[in-house]
Amino acid sequence: MKNNLELLAAQFNISAAQAQVIQSRLWANPIFSAELNAVNPERNRTFDVGKNGQKAFEIEQLIYLGGKKRNEINFAKSNVELAELLFTDLLRNLRFQLRSSFYTIYYENLSVVNLDTQLSLLDTLVQVYATQAQKGNVPLKDLVRLQSLYLNLRNERNDLINNILEEQKQVQILLGTSQAFFPAPERSELAMYQKEISLTANALLDSALKNRPDLKFAQKATQSAELLLRWQKSLAVPDMSLGIAYDQRGGAFNNQISLTLGIPLPLLNRNQGNIQLAKVQLEQSKTLQNQQELQIRNQVSMALAQYIEARSNYEKINSFFSENFAQVYKGTVDNFQRGNISMLEFTDFMESYQQNLLQLNKTQKILTNTCEQLNWVSHSSIF
Repeated sequence: MKNNLELLAAQFNISAAQAQVIQSRLWANPIFSAELNAVNPERNRTFDVGKNGQKAFEIEQLIYLGGKKRNEINFAKSNVELAELLFTDLLRNLRFQLRSSFYTIYYENLSVVNLDTQLSLLDTLVQVYATQAQKGNVPLKDLVRLQSLYLNLRNERNDLINNILEEQKQVQILLGTSQAFFPAPERSELAMYQKEISLTANALLDSALKNRPDLKFAQKATQSAELLLRWQKSLAVPDMSLGIAYDQRGGAFNNQISLTLGIPLPLLNRNQGNIQLAKVQLEQSKTLQNQQELQIRNQVSMALAQYIEARSNYEKINSFFSENFAQVYKGTVDNFQRGNISMLEFTDFMESYQQNLLQLNKTQKILTNTCEQLNWVSHSSIF
């Protein structure tokens, strides 16, 4: 909220729209004109503007008719509301991006920590087996199998690190900083996404249709297009010029003071093109509003289906892990070091163990992100 440059730029759009409202309230400036004698052929004088000369002055003001100034102000005000809705929707999207990246980095960091533990053990084993293989105490194929497992884990780790760095870059842009970001959520935050909740498609859809700022923007855009059409129609009504004029000697009387009126005749230009354009834009806005509503309905349906699938997948995978899982890992490593299990059994177990941990973290990440997506599509705080 404080440092994101995209949000700060969007705030200027609101200020710009508010400035347009100020401008729309302003009337045209009055026009002052003067007519001064240049040559007086009767008296053979130039610039004869004195007591017996000739000069004329006029001041004129444009008077808006047909309610066009009111319509212009209303249209400008609608643009302020549109800018505010765009800001709100941008904030919603950036919050979703931030929270998704936050938990992606967290769970992939967990996977990296787990891999580092296994890599540390395998690095020691590879060194020991390399020494023993040179002495002929262990088969070379056992060393190759350990090295292959080690390289697979290193590649897995490299992929995770690349993903983390990419997400880090996104978070740094979102936060407006160049510092690295290391998420450390509380247990209560993590547990929030794993709680069982009752969700219905109708409730989610009602919340989305009521609260989504992008739909409100589409609706307001239609209203704004209607205001624009009303304004363009009012522009077809001619405005009147009202003024007062003074003429020293050129009128019917000396020192003549006159009231002036002027109005254009709407014979050629009745603003037909702009009115037609405004009608087309109104129909376009209505179409886009319907399209936005349809898109929201599909987003809600898809997000709910993804959440249900992610929830089911998490519960199944999580049930495979028990508190004794770490003890099984430790027991397998100890038995291998004592020679109680073969190299094939050990490497098969390590590959399975590593894949299970990665899948668990991935499943938790997907569940968390689908929960955040439900918050995003419904514009609510379900989680």
